[in-house]
Amino acid sequence: MSRFFLFLWEHRQSLLFLLLILLSLAAISLSGENRFNLARQINRTLITPFQMVVSKADYYLSLKQENERLRKNNFVLSLELYHLEQARQQNERLKALLDFSPATPIHFIASRVISGGIGERANVFIIDKGSRHGIRINLPVLVPEGLVGKIIETDPARSVVQLYTHQDFRVSAMPSGKTERGIAGSASGGRLYLFNIPLRTSITPGDLIVSSGMGGIFPKGIPIGEVADIEREREMGIKLRARLNPSVNLDKISELFVLADSAFVSPGAGILFETGDSLNLLWSDQ
Repeated sequence: MSRFFLFLWEHRQSLLFLLLILLSLAAISLSGENRFNLARQINRTLITPFQMVVSKADYYLSLKQENERLRKNNFVLSLELYHLEQARQQNERLKALLDFSPATPIHFIASRVISGGIGERANVFIIDKGSRHGIRINLPVLVPEGLVGKIIETDPARSVVQLYTHQDFRVSAMPSGKTERGIAGSASGGRLYLFNIPLRTSITPGDLIVSSGMGGIFPKGIPIGEVADIEREREMGIKLRARLNPSVNLDKISELFVLADSAFVSPGAGILFETGDSLNLLWSDQ
């Protein structure tokens, strides 16, 4: 039925012309007065209403076309606003990265995330810098908010970052301003914890957990997360573990720093090696 009406609308001019011819032929056979009355009746009951319908249809058709044009313009404007917002957010991230520098220069390699963080690669990032840029395995990866992870693979142009959510990620950690040490890492489901806490502990909810410097990979003082609560470890129950709210939201990272300064890191060092310097000064004003 809709096709039939569409056909009538598309051929309305031809159909009207054909109808007028038929009426004209019918009017020819009538007398003068009857012919005039028929013409007036046709004009009143057929032609005028038809012209009104055509006029309204053309009006609504033009409104539809204008509405479509406005929708297209609105879509284009929305895209432009989206790109402007993305540029603003990127400028804010870059500003934060530029502000992330101490009075004494430290050798950072600024990198961009090009893949990872989703699907099967949810626990790693792939970045756009590699061995020809000075990146090596086990270098720590940071953003202004704190610890992201460490380098686990590299080729000349790209590197793989193991994130703190990876099940194999571990870092020696401690509460800021306290001397107790534990091991920070991910439990099942990617939740961040501080493990191996003694039953008698001074750690309390709200404490900021930072890297302790032990192990030679992560310098002392990098923020890892804030203690949310403390519970007994499930295996033997002779130790505690602290659930952490991470300092870094991995979902919002697009640029990051690789710390490649020999004064702070020794990627080949053993687990008992302690880094020779601290990055506390980077967060001294935070």
